[in-house]
Amino acid sequence: MSGDESLFVREATGLVREWSSYDAWIYAFLSVNIVTLGFYIWTFNSFIPAASPIFATIIAIVVLTLQNVIFATLIAAMPRVGGDYVWQSRLLGGFWGMFLSWPGWVFALWLWVPIYGSILSWLVFGPISALFGYPEIAAFWNSSMGLFVSSLVVVAFVFIYVSLGMKWYARIQQALFYLGVAGMVLFVGGLLTTSPSGFQTAFDAHMAQWGIDTTYQGVLSGVEVSFAPLVSFDFGPAYQLFPMLLFWIMWTVWGATLFGEVREAGEFKKMFGVLEAALIAAGVFAMILWPLFDAAMGYEFYQSLNYLHFVGSGELQWLSSPTTLAAIAMGGGPLAKLMAILMAGWFFAWSGTVFLSSTRVIFATAFDRAIPEAFAAVKGKYNAPINAILMMAIPSLILTVIYFFVPGFQTLTLDATFLIAITYFGTTVAGLLLPYRRPDLFSNTWISRYEIAGVPLVTITGVVYAFLLLTVFYLWATKDVYGINNVRSAGFMVILYILAGVLYFGMKWYRKKEGVDLDKIHSEIPTD
Repeated sequence: MSGDESLFVREATGLVREWSSYDAWIYAFLSVNIVTLGFYIWTFNSFIPAASPIFATIIAIVVLTLQNVIFATLIAAMPRVGGDYVWQSRLLGGFWGMFLSWPGWVFALWLWVPIYGSILSWLVFGPISALFGYPEIAAFWNSSMGLFVSSLVVVAFVFIYVSLGMKWYARIQQALFYLGVAGMVLFVGGLLTTSPSGFQTAFDAHMAQWGIDTTYQGVLSGVEVSFAPLVSFDFGPAYQLFPMLLFWIMWTVWGATLFGEVREAGEFKKMFGVLEAALIAAGVFAMILWPLFDAAMGYEFYQSLNYLHFVGSGELQWLSSPTTLAAIAMGGGPLAKLMAILMAGWFFAWSGTVFLSSTRVIFATAFDRAIPEAFAAVKGKYNAPINAILMMAIPSLILTVIYFFVPGFQTLTLDATFLIAITYFGTTVAGLLLPYRRPDLFSNTWISRYEIAGVPLVTITGVVYAFLLLTVFYLWATKDVYGINNVRSAGFMVILYILAGVLYFGMKWYRKKEGVDLDKIHSEIPTD
């Protein structure tokens, strides 16, 4: 606890621990949502054809378990709203808290709304439009204007969703999650009732019905690439695919900024269980779905369709949506339409992640007086930090307009995911230093009893994970296949870090004039 609670905006945050561990698990599982981010990223797997996605997923589960150990340790030691920002500012210093967390958690998430809008068009609006007999509307949803409209829908829905507070967020999240699970049951059932030969007939019939000049064999012959078997243990290609899969499965700790509002956040075993259960559930389910795709339509066809109509490829990209493919396997009738509608539950349950976690970083920074105190205000009957939410919604809306209507701006945003991974790298460094920087807090965690040759296990884990992250950063920065090694985008990323540094030093100068010492604040732990 703080030795001088008057350092902060008020004695306590005003936020209430209204989430259970189960609510936190749903949020973590949705953060590595197979139906949204998973299906989305799998369309790009086809560009690393020599790799087995199953083996690459196993690698991801092993590596990300290290990440879960580090984050669970920090959550147990400092279960505070703000997560990465709080840990970095207390263990590395106030400057590093702002410098490492704000580009990833605030600036980058302003740029993610078009990604969410693209997934909404591709996964939900496009397939549903086609299934109800309007393929031209499906094409619209996957055009630039359609993607823009979808992005506006995301901003509007998420603003309301997050503004209702944590209690109602959890209730809505659960309801939408269960609808999505019902849709997934129909989805899997549809794939189980067909075979590649039967699917070929159904696919060709639907293409003709929708007036699309392609066939099952045409898709296969349109790609001159040989794909590795689903089960292959060639490590080299699998490790190259692993960084691609991280765009989907890295985010089990996305909710770490919220754990100050989870009732059992101080218990290492439960927090590690929440994160690891989400990781394993997502990974194992993915490894079940790929063979199911193979049995239903042929894995080579699925990958070839992704290669031709991957997300972002144009107005027919909705053809590669697994929602579309499962509906075709089901014959496109009423049950297929119901499946497509229910699968939307996955998207809308997940959509709040684009703002919610970031609002707590903004809130925690304001609570430390490192930005104006107004952003730490908790208002209304829903007990929500409405100003922090507005700080996410308004810039996101402005940048979404710029994204779709200012030529060249899209290229600048390619490294948005890289920024978040760098934030996680910073948290990893903070975690491995925890036993030395704050031994009093570390000694209260269950994992503190474990050492190897006198070195705390969490420190060893952090060093190994930091090294593995650096290998991923090297691949992202040097290989074209990941789509983020753009010089202009890297320059834009540097500007965002400079902006974070200017914000920190500007506020530090301003607070010093007021007689407020940010260094003193960042040496204390905020109260609940």
